[in-house]
Amino acid sequence: MTTKLEEESSPFSLPVSPMESNSFNSSSSTAEKKNCAVCREEGDGYHFGAEACRACAAFFRRSVSLDKKYLCRGSNDCDIAANIRCMCRACRFTKCLEVGMNPAGVQQRRDTIGKRDIKHESPNMNIYQALGAMVETTPTTSVPSPLVDDLPMSFNGEMTILTKMRVNYRKMDNARLVIHRKDGQSLFKEKAPKALNYKEAAEQSIREVNLVADWIAWCFEDFVELPIDQKKVLFRNFYTPFSMLEGAFLCHINDTSNAIIFPSGDYIDIENLDKFFYDPDAEQPMTADEINKMFQPSFELHRRSLILPMMAEKVDVFEFFALCTILFWDFGLDEQTDECTMIGKKVKDRVMRELAFYLRHAKKLNEPAIRVATVFNIYAPGKAFYDLVNGKFC
Repeated sequence: MTTKLEEESSPFSLPVSPMESNSFNSSSSTAEKKNCAVCREEGDGYHFGAEACRACAAFFRRSVSLDKKYLCRGSNDCDIAANIRCMCRACRFTKCLEVGMNPAGVQQRRDTIGKRDIKHESPNMNIYQALGAMVETTPTTSVPSPLVDDLPMSFNGEMTILTKMRVNYRKMDNARLVIHRKDGQSLFKEKAPKALNYKEAAEQSIREVNLVADWIAWCFEDFVELPIDQKKVLFRNFYTPFSMLEGAFLCHINDTSNAIIFPSGDYIDIENLDKFFYDPDAEQPMTADEINKMFQPSFELHRRSLILPMMAEKVDVFEFFALCTILFWDFGLDEQTDECTMIGKKVKDRVMRELAFYLRHAKKLNEPAIRVATVFNIYAPGKAFYDLVNGKFC
């Protein structure tokens, strides 16, 4: 498996909107109204994952909810500006997607009418949808997200890394909507989740490698500056454990512990592992009972070590991103330099200060250290399981 860690962008890299790249750098800019990332008119806040005016937000919502199909009469490069009387709808919709507006957020907007129990969510729910209420609904109509409360804009200056991780995660999720769709499938209709076999799971994991590498580069400037050999050391150690940690978090936000959910929305059915190990192109060498006897203990360990603790502690997105940071900037790795270790320590220290600020001021905890210890207690048994998966038995 080749991991694209070079500094040039991967085939799935998404353009960074100027609005997104500058929105969380300082608290001094929060009082200024930003322009719509689509038409450059005065913005009305974040809608569906991007800064947008009311007109463009309404246009995007209508286009997605009605599954509109537009055709450009030009060369698919029309100017999109508020002063153009009849701007091209095809190019306008394309621009909406390019700046980070997520079609999944439209579904979330419709779903927030009335109180619902999270356990009734579709298994296809992703982290972006879980955050949808926070970025799209208004204070008078929104239902509190089960994962994180709405944060004042003034907090962004105190949580620069964690907010950057949240914004860039949405961009990665936008790309996932595309790369996990088969040819001919509509981008704007919800994809029905399916139980995967091991070949399909491996294919999806391979598609994820470049996206996750890009996400790390978007989030951590210090990573971009590292020599390529150190990038590889960190990422190779990180990718498989991150996939497991994220899968557990997706199980948590979908309130299910009998499956391992993938970023695509598809899943491994833990209770029917014969389906996961089924190969349609070969004769089955083992019976269902033999498969369960051999592999069920490992999946049960995964469930006990990660999924159930994540659900029990009700980990939210910022706590999840802090866990990802600790996991990525690991130390004591083979071929890791002292400089790389020191850089990682500085990044982790900053994120821990941001997490403490978030817990004290957003979650109103008088003793944030206790919550930090509780959340990171998930990491300890999880680390032992990661080592088992990676073949580190000593």
